[in-house]
Amino acid sequence: MVPLDVDEKIRRVISRFPPPHRDDILRLWEQWVATSPAPPYYVGWSAFAREVDDSQQLYSEKRIYMRRVTNELRELEVPKTMWQKVAKALAAVASFFLVVFLALSRVARGAD
Repeated sequence: MVPLDVDEKIRRVISRFPPPHRDDILRLWEQWVATSPAPPYYVGWSAFAREVDDSQQLYSEKRIYMRRVTNELRELEVPKTMWQKVAKALAAVASFFLVVFLALSRVARGAD
């Protein structure tokens, strides 16, 4: 059985999906939870989503939202390594400085 906190977090993620896909993905989530999946949940959900998905389509929005549920489950279950945390922090700092640099260059260009 999926832990209650994981179920609530995934339902919150699904509730942010656009209306045409929200109900379908939520219905699929409830069907999958009813099967009493075993950990790791992201592997089980991924296999379930692959079975339900139409593999003939090259691209579908539904597939993207099912993949997002898989990614959220993976983030909840697999703790990030120290290197991943450091890389995320460095990326945040770099993006901050990029925004500041672009703003300053815009101001300097406007002064000319």
